[in-house]
Amino acid sequence: MDTPTAFERYAAWVSEISPLYATITAAVADDSRLLAIAAEARAEQPEPELLLAAVHSLLLDDEDHPLANLYRSCDGDYPDPAVDPVPVFRDFCLENEDRLRSLIATRRCQTNAIGRSAMLAPAFEHVARTAEQRSLAQVEIGASAGLNLNWDRYQYDMGDAGRFGNSDSPVTISTMVRGDRRPPLAQELPSVAHRCGIDLNTLDVTDEADARWLRALIPPAQDRRHERLETALDIARENQPPLKEGDVLDELPRQLSDAPTDAELVVFSTHVLYQLDDETIAALRALLSDHSSERRVRWLSIDPNEGLGTPTYRLVTFSDGEATETQLAQFESYGEWVQWTANTNELV
Repeated sequence: MDTPTAFERYAAWVSEISPLYATITAAVADDSRLLAIAAEARAEQPEPELLLAAVHSLLLDDEDHPLANLYRSCDGDYPDPAVDPVPVFRDFCLENEDRLRSLIATRRCQTNAIGRSAMLAPAFEHVARTAEQRSLAQVEIGASAGLNLNWDRYQYDMGDAGRFGNSDSPVTISTMVRGDRRPPLAQELPSVAHRCGIDLNTLDVTDEADARWLRALIPPAQDRRHERLETALDIARENQPPLKEGDVLDELPRQLSDAPTDAELVVFSTHVLYQLDDETIAALRALLSDHSSERRVRWLSIDPNEGLGTPTYRLVTFSDGEATETQLAQFESYGEWVQWTANTNELV
């Protein structure tokens, strides 16, 4: 996909999430100067998200530009009938071109929003029930700062479907349940015997630049996500999951071998596989299949063939080299709603 098409597609997708970002990215699609800045992104990285996050990060660090007046995260607001956001956005980009190019070339799209734990928690419960094993050994691919590795330290509110999780947690993840089936819920979450995250560029929650980058990846007017992130950062500073920096194909075999054998082995990711090429995904699948000759491996991920839209979360179970795939649910990308499809609740 070329860069202008990527911006056009993103503008259509983000319109309901952030009208400001939709207006800006639709304009960038026709602006060769701004497209050239965005093109600094690495081949596997989404240029629209990186340009927007790089701008947001600079504004969060220094709000002394009229563009900040349109960003609620910088105490501004949008829409302002008197201000067209496109010229002021363009002015900011050209004024800060070198800094933006550097950020876009070196940073990655590592949102890994904790709202996605609304999908992870019932998925882990499904694994625990089908395995008849309440203890999990977990390895996350594309862990970013490891916030979703703390999924068991959050509380979940699924409306009529109930509340579950850590009732003392300062983080409550609220999501709407769609459809006729309820996600599998348990008052007592599965226990985590082992947790570790792998990322090409791990983020340190105690580092202000890294924390600011996580804030910058959230659109400026999404107040609930910003507030939830701040509390999750506080939890992570007190409970930092082990994170390993490196290529997943190099690091994962060591993590699989280190996982305790008396817990169900679970490898998981959220929105990560779209950043991997087909060859890498095939190699990852082969690695997990090979390891299953030693012990069963559960692989949770979004279908790698899906792009922007409504993602499908799936479970692939590898046992003695054989793979069985189950579609678990569809969900909104940031966990606003979940529609469960798998049979789980009848399991003990």
